[in-house]
Amino acid sequence: MDALWWAARSVEVSARRTAGGERSVMVGRVAEIAELAALLEVDQAADPFACMCTGDVGFTVRGERGAVLGVLTLHIGGGVDWSRWSGQLPLLRAAELTEWLVVRGVVDPGCSR
Repeated sequence: MDALWWAARSVEVSARRTAGGERSVMVGRVAEIAELAALLEVDQAADPFACMCTGDVGFTVRGERGAVLGVLTLHIGGGVDWSRWSGQLPLLRAAELTEWLVVRGVVDPGCSR
């Protein structure tokens, strides 16, 4: 996953299901992308969990000229899914990522942690 973040130039963060007050945010500064990458770090040694839902928050990682490099899906209270894995992997900093999303208005403060 390091190669994904190394090539990232921007990340669009958006709620998959909205209740009306949430918004999408664009992360584009190198320091912000690095912070987000650290918050999305997963336990690669864990067994992936297969989920059939669409998830709660999408992270569209873009490279040069806006090319989509990958789309990560957060399942709040669960983990992160990426097409290169065979399911969700647990986050190492789930509470911190949820707080990051709440502060930026991507998810409601009442979402499960």
